[in-house]
Amino acid sequence: MSTLDKLKLMEITRRAAASTPEGHLRNRMVEAINQQIAAAEAMQSGESFQLRRRHWAKGAGGEKTLQEKLVRFRPWYWQEANGAFMLEVRYGNKVLELKPKKTAIEVGVVAELVPTLTLLREAVVAGELDKQLAAAKGRFGKKLA
Repeated sequence: MSTLDKLKLMEITRRAAASTPEGHLRNRMVEAINQQIAAAEAMQSGESFQLRRRHWAKGAGGEKTLQEKLVRFRPWYWQEANGAFMLEVRYGNKVLELKPKKTAIEVGVVAELVPTLTLLREAVVAGELDKQLAAAKGRFGKKLA
């Protein structure tokens, strides 16, 4: 018996989730929601949240080095005067209309912020916001079929 006979071999290929334009939009939105969740968890625990990006930069001698830099982070949530937290979903700098003329979600207390964002992430993965994401992307970039 050969070593390969011990493995369970299948006749299947890997499908990339981002191979379609819809999948690419979903992946970008899930990454953004994950950042919002991390920021909300840091806020609840009393820590500060800083978003960092890695980039290549040339040094004095001309060699390239990998460096981290701070980038501005804009939370999607805010606290109203009555103490309730509100949440709006953004794609880039555009606010998504979740339903016609409805752009904000009333979260309530700060403890419900992370579960609300998690529920929103599940809706994006399920494809429930594909029309809104396509509308936010607009006429710039590739059209969705």
